[in-house]
Amino acid sequence: MVLIENDTTKVLIVDDKTENLAILVDMLKPLELELFVAISAKEVYERIKSHSFNLILLDIIMPDIDGYEVCKTLKNNPKYKDIPIIFISALCGAEDKIKGFSYGADDYITKPFIQKELVARIKLHLQRGMIFKSLKQLLRKSYHELYNPLAIINTSLEMQNIKYGSNKYIDSIITASRTLQVVYDDLYYSLSSRQEHSSVLSIDLSLFIQNRVDYFYYFKKSKDITIDFKGIDNSKVQMRETDLQRIVDNTLSNAIKYAKIGSTIYIEVTNTDDYIIFKSQNRGSTIKNPQRIFNKGYREDFEQIGMGIGLEIVASICNTYEIKPEVISKDEHTSFKYEIPKIIK
Repeated sequence: MVLIENDTTKVLIVDDKTENLAILVDMLKPLELELFVAISAKEVYERIKSHSFNLILLDIIMPDIDGYEVCKTLKNNPKYKDIPIIFISALCGAEDKIKGFSYGADDYITKPFIQKELVARIKLHLQRGMIFKSLKQLLRKSYHELYNPLAIINTSLEMQNIKYGSNKYIDSIITASRTLQVVYDDLYYSLSSRQEHSSVLSIDLSLFIQNRVDYFYYFKKSKDITIDFKGIDNSKVQMRETDLQRIVDNTLSNAIKYAKIGSTIYIEVTNTDDYIIFKSQNRGSTIKNPQRIFNKGYREDFEQIGMGIGLEIVASICNTYEIKPEVISKDEHTSFKYEIPKIIK
């Protein structure tokens, strides 16, 4: 239920004890927020489908699903991951707080509450959220403005090749332009809501990868790299095309970027009873911490610095579809493997 009827900032308070909800509502009155309450994980999921919240205050100990799992579920969902979550809990040990942050919480406040501290932290996260939202909107408008010039460049280069033939200078420009296109696609994807992405389709993974390998022709040509691709028949996966393209494009572009000049990249699609497996292997730079490669903000200290945002997107997509990613890197050989479920749960 709505406790304060104002068309202002919306905050969801989650606690299974009504007396705690009453205390929090009273403490937050000076902020003139539009407050909503939930007493269980089920109610959280119901509220969040109906309202766009600016902040969630989340208790940890609840009767059905605890706050840690609720936080993890929301942070793994692209639609809700940017909503700040503050844990409010009687659990005050260092391990409890560390666990909270490891599940994606933005802050952690222990009971009993001090009103001034509670209000100050909430104001801070709401202000940060407003700044982030404004920046996101500005970036989205900016990237819309970039799309048309980039499309004209790509089309003009293709016409140049058709009419006058290829040369190393044009090839270099095409490579640079398509590199920008991949970056643009990653950024636009990360700034778009899930509703703006395409619908779930049945996609032939082998055919899809072959088309993307063709797209990266100038990338591999610039480094004299060969791509050895082995597909299979009947490799259908159930995914949004935009999601699948982000996985494939980031995997291929990174494989080419970090592969040794003149080497071969091996791409294959295989089949098991429950999964379609997409694997890429290249010879080049060794990843120091392959187990952390999909962690948010992590980036290897290679001479060729990548943005890192692409792998964050891939990690998010893997969570959405319950895809099992695996990275193995040893003795200058690196492989990326994705086990894609044949059936979406």
